Amino acid sequence: MSGPPTYPITVEAPVDDEERNRWLAASGIVFIKMILLLPHIVLLALFGLMIQILAWIGYWGIAFTGRMPDLIRRLELIFLRWITRVIAWFAGTTDIYPTFGVEQVYPVTVSVEPAPEPQSRLLAMLGIVLLRLIAALPHFLVLFLMSFGVLLVAWIGYFIVAFTGQLPLGIHMFVLNYQRWWARAWGWTVGLTDEYPPFTLA
Repeated sequence: MSGPPTYPITVEAPVDDEERNRWLAASGIVFIKMILLLPHIVLLALFGLMIQILAWIGYWGIAFTGRMPDLIRRLELIFLRWITRVIAWFAGTTDIYPTFGVEQVYPVTVSVEPAPEPQSRLLAMLGIVLLRLIAALPHFLVLFLMSFGVLLVAWIGYFIVAFTGQLPLGIHMFVLNYQRWWARAWGWTVGLTDEYPPFTLA
């Protein structure tokens, strides 16, 4: 299943047609899955704060050299892929518990094409003065409101898997497309790409 072919950031999660773990789905119904994710949540919260600081430093790198420093880009990718795995497991896109930190073999993946060089120095300057984040606020407002729907749909999915052993394709695609939109919006704000994200779940 492919995301938008014209956008440089996308998330992939193949449909699992085999019998899903009913006990894992039942644990989601009573919020045990959230408890199991606490180590990830704590580490991602700390890592995320560091990434926001590094992204701001990265804007200066782009402003002066036309390219994001390699180390900062790699750390941003680690964060994006890590949080994508966590959300995918919590929402039931996969039954495989997310790996920590640097991506290992995992069914849910994030693809990011390198930004063409030189990157936009104007966008970098907007990032330095936080205007880039403000420009992305419409995306994050919609995504925040949609997150309640994602939680509800994921919870319904737990019941369906618990009783049938299968996750409906519609739920799988809704969660996956939400993750694609979030990855595009976040990736743009931290300078992984200069292409403004589209307002779409496709």
